[in-house]
Amino acid sequence: MRIGEIGKTIIDGELTLRKLMAIRLGRQAAFLVVAAVFGGFAAITGHALLWAFCYQTLGFSVLGASVAVFAADILAAFMFAFMGRRSYMTPEEIRVRFAREHALNELRQTVALSAVVGTLAGPVTRHTGRAIWNLFQTIFGRRPRA
Repeated sequence: MRIGEIGKTIIDGELTLRKLMAIRLGRQAAFLVVAAVFGGFAAITGHALLWAFCYQTLGFSVLGASVAVFAADILAAFMFAFMGRRSYMTPEEIRVRFAREHALNELRQTVALSAVVGTLAGPVTRHTGRAIWNLFQTIFGRRPRA
């Protein structure tokens, strides 16, 4: 495979990966916004119900019922913030990451092989090979050709 084709594969993989990540993060943000809206409505209703339950059924004072509602709010805020921070990669995103890494490794190997072949077949190596051959001929008594 040529270097250009490998580079194109890497770029395509990176673009696909970025697109999938954007879709995943956009979906996650949309779910968090909808959850926040419904959470706000539920919080308003839940506050009134919890306050009334603590005040009338459990016999708390007005301040005690307010503290209980505030503690429940803090607990819910921490729980939802923790759940909103989690993000899992999709199987397609994992597959694209593996394909990109494979193409990057292949590109590195191709570039390294090209560098080695270029060094071995280049003018410096030809000159050095010719000098070693002339030295070999001189050692064994043959005269190098002029």
